[in-house]
Amino acid sequence: MRYFISAFVAVFMVSSQAFAAPDNSADSLMDFVKDRYSVMLDIVNKHNANKDKMRAELRKAMDTFVDFDEMAQRTLAGHWDTLNKKQRSNFVAEFKLMLQRTYIKKFDGDTAFTIEYRGDPEFDDKGTAMVRSVIRVGKSSADVDYAFHVKKGKFLAYDVVIDEISMVRNYRKQFGDIIGKEGFKGLMDRLTKRNQEEAAK
Repeated sequence: MRYFISAFVAVFMVSSQAFAAPDNSADSLMDFVKDRYSVMLDIVNKHNANKDKMRAELRKAMDTFVDFDEMAQRTLAGHWDTLNKKQRSNFVAEFKLMLQRTYIKKFDGDTAFTIEYRGDPEFDDKGTAMVRSVIRVGKSSADVDYAFHVKKGKFLAYDVVIDEISMVRNYRKQFGDIIGKEGFKGLMDRLTKRNQEEAAK
């Protein structure tokens, strides 16, 4: 269940900047979320018989609205400032590849699911917004909340919270522990090795 939910939410993740919310921001944001859901569902239905094709199309869909640079920066937190431009670029590339492989490969096009929204989007004084939902797969369900902002005039999600567990904070803790023990090089070695192993399967 959690693997499936993770694959679903991966299609919604993106970056973070403060913004002045437009008058129709709540309606626009909800329309955006429903559109992303529709795009993903269309891909799954269209390529249900060809899992490789389905996952390739989902990766393309992620690239159109996921700011991996911002998510990577938020995940590394204070460690980000200690890296040079090349180190940041290399980390973003491996982190992006890991996310795509980890989540999209778990997507099961044969599993029916539904999404229900828990109220209207909630905006705060920092210009960010939260869309709360429940995803149901058979008799199982999970609370899935999306944190949004606006970048270049578009709503983008910069974090996903599954049953009160933030994806960004979860990876921040894991990666922070590795950097503390093995340094940034140790983290990169682990990410690169994992990606290479997954690619060989």
